[in-house]
Amino acid sequence: MKNIESKIKTLLNLFNAANYELVVSKSKVLIKEFPEYIILYNILGSAYQNLGKLDFAENIFNKGFKMDPGNITIMNNLANVYKNNGKINLSEKLFQKIIKKKPDYINAYVNYGNLKRDNNDFEIAIDLYEKALKINDKIPVVYYSLALAYQGLGKFDLAIEYAEKTLLIEPKFTQADMLISQSTKYHSKNDHIKRMEHKNKNLELNNNQKINLLFALAKAYEDLNEISNSFDHLDLGNKIKKKSLNYKINEEIVFFEDIKKKFDNFDFNEISKDKVKHKKLVFILGMPRSGTSLVEQIISSHSNVFGAGELPQLSKIINQELMTNDILSKEKIYELANNESFANKLRLQYYDYLKRFDATEAFLTDKAPLNFRWIGLIRLLFPESKIIHCSRNPKDNCLSLYKNFFEGGLNFSYDQNELVSYYKQYSSLMNFWNDLIPYKIYEAKYEKIIENPENEIRKIIKFCDLPWEENCLSFHKNKTPIKTMSTAQARKPIYKSSVNSFEKFSPYLKELNKIT
Repeated sequence: MKNIESKIKTLLNLFNAANYELVVSKSKVLIKEFPEYIILYNILGSAYQNLGKLDFAENIFNKGFKMDPGNITIMNNLANVYKNNGKINLSEKLFQKIIKKKPDYINAYVNYGNLKRDNNDFEIAIDLYEKALKINDKIPVVYYSLALAYQGLGKFDLAIEYAEKTLLIEPKFTQADMLISQSTKYHSKNDHIKRMEHKNKNLELNNNQKINLLFALAKAYEDLNEISNSFDHLDLGNKIKKKSLNYKINEEIVFFEDIKKKFDNFDFNEISKDKVKHKKLVFILGMPRSGTSLVEQIISSHSNVFGAGELPQLSKIINQELMTNDILSKEKIYELANNESFANKLRLQYYDYLKRFDATEAFLTDKAPLNFRWIGLIRLLFPESKIIHCSRNPKDNCLSLYKNFFEGGLNFSYDQNELVSYYKQYSSLMNFWNDLIPYKIYEAKYEKIIENPENEIRKIIKFCDLPWEENCLSFHKNKTPIKTMSTAQARKPIYKSSVNSFEKFSPYLKELNKIT
């Protein structure tokens, strides 16, 4: 008994140290030896989930659930993995079952609220978070969840209020500091800067806590026009993050070149029509921080458009159905082009995912920026969809990436050299798509929208085959929730301060200055 308890403790320590691969291998061995210990299924499933292997996680949690159908923790983990796997009905039913079985189980309210927030049901999400607060008002993640919800709705005063309440309970919850910084225009007497500096100097913080704080301070000092001070914090935050990653830009370069090889001289003229379409799709893509949120807010201001935000489903389908060993399969691409039943199967997977939004509008936007990698596949799967490529001054774009901490993904953005390399690969791939599929991709240039908004917005709406509506000029009044860090910017009227914003940082951007 002591032997297994000691081993479980070791597993938990490895898990807390984010050594998930080792957790997986050790958990598998222990489950064979001690199959009756449900905690092992929770640990193994959670490790798979953190590695992004959701189907493996679902399988393990289901095994544990069948062994002990009343285990609340395993039910909660299974409901979460259902949510992340897009099985919304299964997830929702399981969360409801947990709440009925154990009405004071706060995790279920928070996770169920997160599911509703993912589906743009923000009011229901807020109600669930508030129910969690009534059970226990001393848990910081509940306040932070409320802060995120109000930020997404553009209610920044309430977002800041709940973020501050988060920090009163747990000063090390520096994600809340980051949220406050995103929603605040700092002045010299702002007390939040002093509090962040105090934490930075006096609290023992882990890497992620430290990084959040450094990026938040960098933003604050930029607001005060203390650019040298801002960059010092920015540079340190990026270096700490970069050091924690096992990221190789060369693998990305090989991947981009491989996409071009797989589609070189591809003939799109014979592709099958989308016979299962449920919505008219508008894909808004490009480099992150290039204006994709702004363009989605403009288009979704139209009465006939639902703004779905950044959807993971297209990438998930491509990874599962069209890749072998993390590389696109040429055979699968040609099967997609020539086998109508295979193409319709993948289309249905995407459309089924959209049902979570219960949207009545005929048009729907998907603004996952990195979908620029999949433009050839978008043309095969959804030949009648609209593709809008958002572009921006390369130096402004890359600086904006360097100035932000992204939770999960975009690992190229924490090093100036890697940022430059990635941007060049992106630019080369976009040139390739434009040559291969001429006149099918609309270029929405950020600077042009800022300079002549009415003219450019009219062009965008026309490209989408939508009748003109004046609402589209008042996009900043759009109530569509925004779940990215662009929420504050996209809710403002057109402003010009973001154009050539790199100039004040230029003395510190030795590598980024090389981008043309």
